[in-house]
Amino acid sequence: MRRVFLLLVAASIPCFAAGEWVRLATPNFEIYTSAGEKKGRAAILHFEQVREFFLKASPVKNLSDVPVRLIDFGSDAEYRRYGLTAASVAYYVPGAARDFIVMDEARLSDFGTATHEYFHLVVRHSGLRLPVWLNEGWADVYSSLRPMKGGAAIGDLIPGRVAELSNAKWLDFDTLTSVTQASPIYNESDRVGIFYAESWAFAHMLYLSPDYADNFGRFVTALNSGKNTDEACRIAWGKSGEQVFADLEAYFKRKRLVGRIYETRLTKEELEPVVEPVSDFDARVGLAELLAATHKREEAREAFEKLDAEQPGSPGVARSLGYLALQDQDRASAMRYFEQAFAHGETDARMCFALAMLERDASQKPDLVLAALERAIKSRPGYTEAGINLGLTKILQRDYAGGIAALVAISSVTPAAAPTVYCNLTYAHIETGELAAARQDLETCRKYAKAQTDIARASQMARIIDARSKPAAGVQPGEKLRAVTGTAQNLECPSGLSGPARLHILAGGQAVMFDLPEPAAVELTRGPSAPADAGFELRCGPLRPVPVTVEYAPPLSGSASTGILRRIEF
Repeated sequence: MRRVFLLLVAASIPCFAAGEWVRLATPNFEIYTSAGEKKGRAAILHFEQVREFFLKASPVKNLSDVPVRLIDFGSDAEYRRYGLTAASVAYYVPGAARDFIVMDEARLSDFGTATHEYFHLVVRHSGLRLPVWLNEGWADVYSSLRPMKGGAAIGDLIPGRVAELSNAKWLDFDTLTSVTQASPIYNESDRVGIFYAESWAFAHMLYLSPDYADNFGRFVTALNSGKNTDEACRIAWGKSGEQVFADLEAYFKRKRLVGRIYETRLTKEELEPVVEPVSDFDARVGLAELLAATHKREEAREAFEKLDAEQPGSPGVARSLGYLALQDQDRASAMRYFEQAFAHGETDARMCFALAMLERDASQKPDLVLAALERAIKSRPGYTEAGINLGLTKILQRDYAGGIAALVAISSVTPAAAPTVYCNLTYAHIETGELAAARQDLETCRKYAKAQTDIARASQMARIIDARSKPAAGVQPGEKLRAVTGTAQNLECPSGLSGPARLHILAGGQAVMFDLPEPAAVELTRGPSAPADAGFELRCGPLRPVPVTVEYAPPLSGSASTGILRRIEF
C-alpha cells in the first residue's frame, strides 16, 4: 500500500521541463536547476545522503549550519558565464548569505566532482587546518561515495587516478606533503596530475585501510594543531612519515583498495523535497548572488540595481546590495539596505546578525539590535555568535534574567568564547542575587580566561561575590534591581554599631537615601559618556556632586532607606 501511495503522490506533483528554473528544497539543501525536476531530485537526494554519510562515518562532524544552495545549469552555455575555469564541471564558493555548489549538468557524468567540492565546504566550516595534499586527497576519497540500498559505499577506485599512478613518476614524501596552493605543482603544472593521484591514494590508505584507519582521527587532530605530516604520523602511528609513505606503494600495488559501506537513513522530509517553480525575477536574484560570490561584483551590482528598480523593497535584493556595500566598507549604506530588508521580513540569519552588529557599533537603536539578533537565532537555531551577542546586549541593557536565558541556551561554547560567556553569566547572576550560580560560573570563567582584562574582571567579581555573601549585604536570590539617577551628596557613616552607612543623593529635587551595609559589595563603574579620567570614591562625608545612576535592591525589613546599594555608575 505504501508504494502505491507514493506513486500517486508523485503523479500529482507538476513536472517541470528542462530550461525552466525549478527550486527543490529539503531540510538541509536547496537546489535551483534548469536541467529539469527529475535531475534536480537526483542531485538533492544525493547530497542529503552524502551529508548523512558525513555525520555517520566522518571524523569531521561540524557540518555547515550555513544555507547551502546547489545550482545545476542545464546547459554548458549557461554554466560558462558563471564558471570559475573552463575545465571545471563543478565548484564550491562561499557567498555572503549562503554557500554555493555549482554544477554543469551538460558535462557532469556523475556527482563525484560536486561531492569533492562539498567536502571542501565541510572542511572550511569545521575550521580544520589541513595540508593541501590531505584536503584534496580526502575530498577525492569522498568523491567516490556511491549510494546503495539502505546506505552508501566509499572507497571505489578512481580510474584516472589509478592510471596516473601507474604511468607517472611519483613525487617523494617531502615534495608531496609540502605542496601549498601557491606551489607550481598545484597550479596547472605538468605534475598536477600525479599530485592529485598520490594525494588520493595516500588519503585512501590512511582513512580506510585496517592498518591505519583506527588512528586516522588522531592524525587529523595533530595536523590541525599545527604539526607537519611527519610529526602527525609519529603521533598517530609511531612511525615516521617516510615509513608510512613506504607502505603506500605496497597498498597501491594490490589494485584492490579497501572500501567501506555505511548505513544511512534519511527522514521523510529529506526524501521528499518540496518542489516549486522559480519566477524569472527570483531566478535572476539567485544568479546575481552567484555573480557576487564569484567576485564579479560590478556585474552583480548592475544586476541587483536593475532588480531593485523593477521591484523596490524586495528583501532579497536589499540584503544583497547591503552585502556589496559591506564589502566596499560602506557601513552606512550597508546598514540602510539591511534595515530595509529587515523591515520587509528578511530572515537571513547572517544578514540579521550583520545588521545587529552595525547598529550596535553605531550606538543606535538598541531595540533593533535585540530584534535582529532574536530573528537571526529564530532563523538559525544554535547560531552561537548571535546567541552570545544577544546575551551580552541584554546584560548591557540591565535585563539580567534575559541575558542569562540567552547565554545558557547556547548549546556549545568554544574555549575562545568561554571567558566572554561565563564571565558575563557570573556578572548577571551576581546582579540577580544568585551567588551560588555566580560562583560556579566564575570557576569556569577563570578556567578559560587568558587575557589580563578577563583575569582582572574575574578577580573583581570574586571580591564582590565574597562581600555580597555576608549577611549584612542582604542579598536575596532572584532580587530585581531598580535604578535612579541623581547627583551625589554625601556618605553618612555610622559611629560604632549604630547601623549601616548610607548614601545620600539628590534626585528630581528630592533627597534619596540608600543603605550601604557592605562597601566592598558595591560595584563602581564609569558611564559610557564619562571622561576617561573621571573618578568617584565612597568616602565618609560630603561627596563630589557628580551625576550618578544608582542601582539598588529592596530595603531590609525595618529600614527607612529606599533600598540597598548595589551599583553606582558615575
